[in-house]
Amino acid sequence: MSTLLTAAALSLNAQSVPVRAEPAVQLERFVVTPSHFDLTDAGAGSPSTLSQRDLESLPQIGEDLFRSIARLPGVTADDFTAKFWVRGAPQRQLLVRLDGADLLEPFHLKDVDGALSIIDLHAIRQLDLMTGGFNADYGNRTAGVLTMETLSGNGQTLNASLGLSLTSLRAGAAGAFADGTGRWFGSIRRGYPDIALRAQGRADDIFPRYWDAYAKAEFEILSGHTLSLHALHSGDTLRVLNDNSPELRSAYNSDSLWGRWRAQFKNSLTAETVATASWLTWHRDGNGAYASRYHIDLRDRKSLASYDLRQDWSYGASSTLSLRGGWEYAQAAADYSYYLYREDPVVSGGVLSGVPRTITLALSPRDTTTALFLAPRLAVNSALTIEPALRFDRHTASQDADTSPRLNAALTLSRRTTLRAAWGLYAQAQGLHELPVQFGDATFQRAEQAEHRVLSLDHRFASGLNLRIEAYQRLTAHPRTHWLNRYDTYNVFPEAQTDRLLLAPSTAEAQGVELLAQHRGHEKFDWTISYALSQAREKVGQVTLPGLRDQRHAFHVDLTYTPNAKWRFSAAWQYHTGWPITLVNYSLATLSTGSRVAVRSFGDTLGAQLAAYHRLDLRASRTIALRHGELKVFVDIFNAYDQSNAIAYDYDPSVSGGTLTVIRKPREMLPLLPTAGVSWDL
Repeated sequence: MSTLLTAAALSLNAQSVPVRAEPAVQLERFVVTPSHFDLTDAGAGSPSTLSQRDLESLPQIGEDLFRSIARLPGVTADDFTAKFWVRGAPQRQLLVRLDGADLLEPFHLKDVDGALSIIDLHAIRQLDLMTGGFNADYGNRTAGVLTMETLSGNGQTLNASLGLSLTSLRAGAAGAFADGTGRWFGSIRRGYPDIALRAQGRADDIFPRYWDAYAKAEFEILSGHTLSLHALHSGDTLRVLNDNSPELRSAYNSDSLWGRWRAQFKNSLTAETVATASWLTWHRDGNGAYASRYHIDLRDRKSLASYDLRQDWSYGASSTLSLRGGWEYAQAAADYSYYLYREDPVVSGGVLSGVPRTITLALSPRDTTTALFLAPRLAVNSALTIEPALRFDRHTASQDADTSPRLNAALTLSRRTTLRAAWGLYAQAQGLHELPVQFGDATFQRAEQAEHRVLSLDHRFASGLNLRIEAYQRLTAHPRTHWLNRYDTYNVFPEAQTDRLLLAPSTAEAQGVELLAQHRGHEKFDWTISYALSQAREKVGQVTLPGLRDQRHAFHVDLTYTPNAKWRFSAAWQYHTGWPITLVNYSLATLSTGSRVAVRSFGDTLGAQLAAYHRLDLRASRTIALRHGELKVFVDIFNAYDQSNAIAYDYDPSVSGGTLTVIRKPREMLPLLPTAGVSWDL
């Protein structure tokens, strides 16, 4: 499957998103949350913001939005998936919100763990990531929050963009109506990694495709009152035909419709109301045999319909006190229909045979969610601002009712230096669509509960250099029981593998220190350097295991040189220590016929470590002014010095003359990949 993963990951990018150095602002807008990173459009004006032009100029492949986040301190990702880990926590513990609506499954190609995000990079105007200690406005997630705002039409002029690369075609447009009181925006993408596969000579056995579209219209119904309607669709299909492996056929669709009302009243009162309807469908079928001997038959159907209403309020009571509060009510219904027949190779009594295993499940769970929060913000004096908060979440499917107190504080030490701290409890119930029925699980687990402790120090030098140092600890009670494929993490049939292991941790912990130095928006050179010292662990019985993407040390360096308005050259280098893996052992077993076969066993779970990972990416871009609009051309080189980075090991055992020979080779991630693309902006 490594070739499939290589092809699916051809649309990846990697760059750094900067930290905003907050100036003095109104109390309700003052940032008291540590672990806060943002990306805004060029109009924001802060020297530490990263414009969309900057984002497009950094090294990347295929312009995948989520890949751009993976270079932040505390964020971890591999070459294959757009999903990223936040301070040792998997993607499912991150809340993703687009224009006010929560996205449940924002990834294409789920059979390879979500190789691409469903959000077009060029559609995003503002992005905020909180990797810990986030406000009580956000619930039902224990690790972090990612919020995004899309572009809007500006004035009466039609703005359009068309882009073509080796892996995708995209188009977008924005404009205005009703004499400028209404604005609209739309984008559409079609990905064709199948063409890239054809170039590799693999078009006969792997067929991945994906597409997505987004549209919105917003209208100022009254002064200070904006009503907007939004629609997001994504779909993808995948077919895999590998020799000596079963055939896979899958299709996934996601649709969301929502309305959003944002109101600014005259008495310092603001409100946001969002009503969302979402539908998701999964179709997945597999049939065939491993090594032409052990048969598998799979039929997997899943659907989800969710309806959500959320309202948030903010009131600036005085120059020293503001209040925020809100509520949410949601109903959801899911349907599961799952069948698996699998023959596992077993040596018993001197006989090698395929032992059948069957799972059949049909479930229709329902859930009602209610949530409330209250968060007053108080300026104790000219230097200290605090935000005590309380949140309540209830989920009927898992029978959870969780109360989460939180406290954030910011101390202004000087005009350029701010100390921020956060403490709080964060509860996350199991999603209605998250039952691992493929492993026979049919019961919802109790909510996970994490305690965050964060301390952060920011300093802005007069030269434009920004520094941040941050220490954090996240202690998780009742972590969710989960399955681990010890050997083949990216197999498209994970439930059918014999390396699966059920882990039932009693507690989990992540802690670390992160450093970030940044100099952006000044003269011809922009750069960012970050370092993270971290550790993620979970306790299973009497054994403490590392997290699947635990990395002790991580460095990122980005550099952009802009000699003039036409040319930009960028380089991005990263390094992290190796991730934990489970080694595979082989021994000889004698059959009743006298012949001998190799039998697989496993070493200590996640008890070994891969070699360190490092990679250099390069990009050159050229802007050409046209009579109508401008043309942008880029050339990208991913993994410029062709470093061999392993994500696992492949084993080839053989028995000859009663002697066992095992050849172990690293399973490599992406090699050197040059790409190019062009876009026209009107």
